[in-house]
Order: sequence, then C-alpha cells, then structure tokens
Amino acid sequence: MNAYAGLLASPDVRRLILASTIARLPAAMLPLAILLLVVETSGSIAAGGLIAGAFGLGRAAVSPPVGALIDRAGQPRVLIVGSLVQAVFVVLLVTAARAHVNLVAVGAVAVAAGAASPPVQASLRALWPRLTTTAQRDAAYSFDATSQELIWIFGPLLVAATLGISSAATAVLAAALVGCLGVGLFAATPASRDAPRSASGRFALGALNVAGLRPLVATSAGAGFAWGALSFGVSALAVQLGQRQASGFLLAALSAGSITGGLAYGAWTWRSTLITRYRALFIACTVAAAPMLFATSIAFALPAGFLAGLPLAPLYAASYVLTGRIAQRDSMTEAFTWTSSAFAFGVALGNGISGVAAQSAGVHAAFGLACLAPLAAWFVTPLIRDRGPAAEGAQAG
Repeated sequence: MNAYAGLLASPDVRRLILASTIARLPAAMLPLAILLLVVETSGSIAAGGLIAGAFGLGRAAVSPPVGALIDRAGQPRVLIVGSLVQAVFVVLLVTAARAHVNLVAVGAVAVAAGAASPPVQASLRALWPRLTTTAQRDAAYSFDATSQELIWIFGPLLVAATLGISSAATAVLAAALVGCLGVGLFAATPASRDAPRSASGRFALGALNVAGLRPLVATSAGAGFAWGALSFGVSALAVQLGQRQASGFLLAALSAGSITGGLAYGAWTWRSTLITRYRALFIACTVAAAPMLFATSIAFALPAGFLAGLPLAPLYAASYVLTGRIAQRDSMTEAFTWTSSAFAFGVALGNGISGVAAQSAGVHAAFGLACLAPLAAWFVTPLIRDRGPAAEGAQAG
C-alpha cells in the first residue's frame, strides 16, 4: 500500500479526489433513479431501461466535443455550465415523466440531460500525468478506478435511501443537485484551474487520429456494455423479486467487489506487460459474471454480484493507463472523453438491449449479455499498440 500512501500525501491530490467523487455521484445515481422513475410512472421495465439508455447515449455522444473544448478553453467554465444545463433538463425530465408524456418525448429530454453531463471523469484523468510521476501512475489510475467504484456504492445507496423516504422523482432531482455542488468544488481546485490548454487554442477533434486509440475505445465500449447489462440485470432482478429497494444493495455489491479487486491490483507489483493484463481481465470479467446466470434470490445475488465486480476496477485502471500512454498531450482530455464516452455508450447499449431482452426472455438474459460482451472486446485487444511508460512520461512532459 506504499504506492497509495505516496499518492495521497499531497493535500492537492486529496482535495481533488474528494471533489471529483462528489461531482461524479450523479453518474451512478441518475441511471438507476431514471430507470426507477420511468418504471414507476409507466409500469414498464423495458421503458425504464430504454430511457436510462437514452440518457447514457446523450452523454456518450457529446462528451468528446466537450472534452476537446476543455482542452482549448480550460476546465472550470465548461464543467460548471454543463452541470447547470443538466440540472435544467433533469427537472424537465421529471416533469415529463410524472405528466405521463409520450415516452419518445421523455427519451428526447433524457438524451439532452445526458448530453449536458460535465465530463469530470475525463478531466480528472487528464490531470494525473501532471500530478504524479511515471512510477506513481498505476497507483493513481487504480485509485481513480477504485474511488469511482465508491461512487457506484454510495450513489445507488443514496437512491435507495431517498426511495425509503420519498419517490424516484426526488432521487433524480437530488442527483442533479449533488452534481452541481460537486462540479463547483472540483472546478475550484488549483489542479483544475491550472489545467494546461492546447497551445493552438483552436477547437478540433483530433485525439482519434493517434494510432492505437481507436481499438482501445472499442474495447472500452465492450467493458461498458458488460457493466450496463450487469447493473440493469441486478436492478431488474430486484424488481422481479418484489424487492425494489434491494436494487441499490445489489449495485453496491458489484462495486464492493470492484473496489476489492482495484485495491489489490494497484498495490501489486506486476511483471506482466500492461496489454497482457488488459487482455486477461476481459476473460476474467466473463468468468466472474457467470454465476449471476443462476441468481434467483437476493441472498445469492449479493455474493455473486461481489464476485462479478472483482475484475472491473482493474480493467478500468488498465484502460486509463493505456489511454494516458497513447494520447497526445494537447488532446489528453478529449482522449479520455473518447474512452469514457465509449464506456458510457456501452453502458447505454447494455441497459437498453438488456431491457428488451429481459422483457422477452427474463432478467437472466441480461446476465448472459454481460458474459458475452467482454469476450467480444477480447477479440479486439490485439489491435491495441501500447507505446510504453516512456511515451506516457513524454506526453506528461
């Protein structure tokens, strides 16, 4: 754990992690809260999955241009404006759903709300090469992935707690409020205020022109699909079993497993190459998710969900390091938004397709998809060309 101790010794790093954790909570709260809101107002699990997927699709589609804008204009202004615009669309979404407006219109508002999501995750990851040494990089990204899983624990638990005293609509609105608060704190940190900008100052999308990033983006989509299918599956399983509030605890079990795996991964000294580990982790995701195919009770699903989560944070951490090594310095935020957006796009597809599959074939179809997606991504990994730690250090320069 010495790697983590060295990383957290800096007050600026601790402040940045705390602020980013609060700012990213809506990413874990909104998909579940929106799903439950639509199920509550429409009575359809499939509709809930599709609207939650629409939110994710909006977020995935717009993040790369926003990331490119951040590279040129800086983080604070872009992030704060995004959080405020998202809050407006979230209010409209709740209003439309409770008024039983046509689902197509609700989906359009969900897309807009997702599109306004401030890319805090990518902004944080773009800062790590400046705040850490090359030797600290694995620990930094592992801790990043692990702290992200805390979001996936506390976010659903906050939704569950809100449901205990109020409604899904209140949970959606609370998520937007938390997001505005967290983004304000993140944008006020010295690291975010001083984030470097592109020397050209010209807006352009160019991160994908770097060799090796495109297949990495594709595999990120596969990882996202697996998470989307798993998260929808456990939520739908809880609804099917008549224990709606248990959905938050099942999602927390997934994240608890991921945290355990992430902490172990970051603390271990690895002899294998990064790309070898990255490939192996996709196979591990398929194997670890397989027991969920047999989940017929909350008691079984909790430990099975923990097991399914174990390879997730290590997989994310490896993806972040690869992105940092491959990306060019003047398009670092954009590069991270591409991998983050691909992940979000995969989550949206996983939610939507799993919703349709669950409606016709039962909730366990979602877990089958969660096993197949990592295998599909594994076939793409040989196309990734890792340029090594030296390249990453040069980009951080």
